[in-house]
Amino acid sequence: MHITARALNAIFHHWGLPVTSYDWNISGDPCSGTAVDSSIISNPGIKCDCPSNGGGTCHITEMSVRLYSIERRVIPEELRNLTFLTNLTLSDMGMEGSLPSFIGNFRHLRYLDISGNNFNGSLPPEIGTLPSLEHLDISSNGFNGLLPPELGNLSSLQELYMSISGIGSEIPSTFANLRNMKILWASGSQLTKIPNFIGNWSLTDLDVSNNSITGPFPAFIGNITSMLTLDVSENNMTGPLPASIGNLKNLSFLDISSNNFSDSLPPELGNLTSLEKLDLSQNYITGPLPASIGNLMNLNSLDLSQNYITGPLPASIGNLKNLRDLSVSMNAISGSIPKELGNLRNLTSLDISSNNFSDSLPPELGNLTSLENLWASDNNFTGKIPDFIGSWALTDLRMQGNAFEGPIPSSFSKLTKMEYLLICDVSNGSSSLNFIENMTSLSTLVLRNNMLSGTIPFFIENHQSLKIM
Repeated sequence: MHITARALNAIFHHWGLPVTSYDWNISGDPCSGTAVDSSIISNPGIKCDCPSNGGGTCHITEMSVRLYSIERRVIPEELRNLTFLTNLTLSDMGMEGSLPSFIGNFRHLRYLDISGNNFNGSLPPEIGTLPSLEHLDISSNGFNGLLPPELGNLSSLQELYMSISGIGSEIPSTFANLRNMKILWASGSQLTKIPNFIGNWSLTDLDVSNNSITGPFPAFIGNITSMLTLDVSENNMTGPLPASIGNLKNLSFLDISSNNFSDSLPPELGNLTSLEKLDLSQNYITGPLPASIGNLMNLNSLDLSQNYITGPLPASIGNLKNLRDLSVSMNAISGSIPKELGNLRNLTSLDISSNNFSDSLPPELGNLTSLENLWASDNNFTGKIPDFIGSWALTDLRMQGNAFEGPIPSSFSKLTKMEYLLICDVSNGSSSLNFIENMTSLSTLVLRNNMLSGTIPFFIENHQSLKIM
């Protein structure tokens, strides 16, 4: 039997994975069948590289095994024989033990994915001897210790995924040599700082969320104008957002939530016109929102909740016509809801709860016919509950803790998809419960401190989903 075939069969036998002669020749040269055709690599599967003239030796260059529950959860010694590998994926297999040092023998390797396993011990420094490696994914493992400084020798490396790998503390200074880096995902890696040399990389994606990073937002990040996604959420960063954030004009995703950022937002934030998602929630941001936020017309999700934002909601927010999710809850925003909010016809979720909004809801909000969730509780709204709410596609409506006047509109009977309904503290004008007859999906109904009239209707017993009333 061909030596490579013996090694390959031993590897899959070791893992208890089935291989048939349809996949490749299991008794001779394995570079046959699907291993040499133009199809996408199977799972489990291999691919070979053969000379175009039909002569010479074929070599196994790709191996992929993903999402398999294997019998013996270690990398077999026979894998070291596949020295021509360029792509190796062994992910989500529950493998244990240490990653063997012979991984450094794969001098042609460009792509290595061992994510979603239970590897332990330290990451072998021999990985740093792979001159062609472009993609390395060690995420979701049980490694310990630090990143080997030898990884700074991977001059071809473009993508490093190390989130929740067990490896952490600091990024070695040798990584300053990795000038080709495009993507770094290092969530949950016990990092305490973002090293300055990252500012010299041409990053498109940086995720350092869920770490212990302290200090101000690094101003040098504003120099990485190639950045497309940036996530620094769930850290202990402080101070204001620098004006240099406005230089990241290609950014489509920005998440700085769950930090200790403070002060008012810089108007330069409005320069990020490519943004599709912006999450600034759970910080100490103060002051009024800059009118320039209305420049972010590609946004589909905006979360400003749990801050200390004051002043009115700027009318320019009505420019964000692609917005689907908007939350400004748990701030100190005051004044009326701007009528321009009615321009957001794609909005499906609106959370304005726990602020100081006042006056009545403007009739322009009747245009929000795609709205599924409205949380408007704990404000100072007044006036009648608008009839137009009955034309929305609501499944969740929460309006308690205001000073609305009744009655509850009969148009609410059209809200047949309603699941959560909380309307409390309504004065002036009696209301019956007939409007809930067609809300057959209702699971939570809270109507305390209202002026309800009549008896509890008999049809309530048909609401099988109703758990809380």
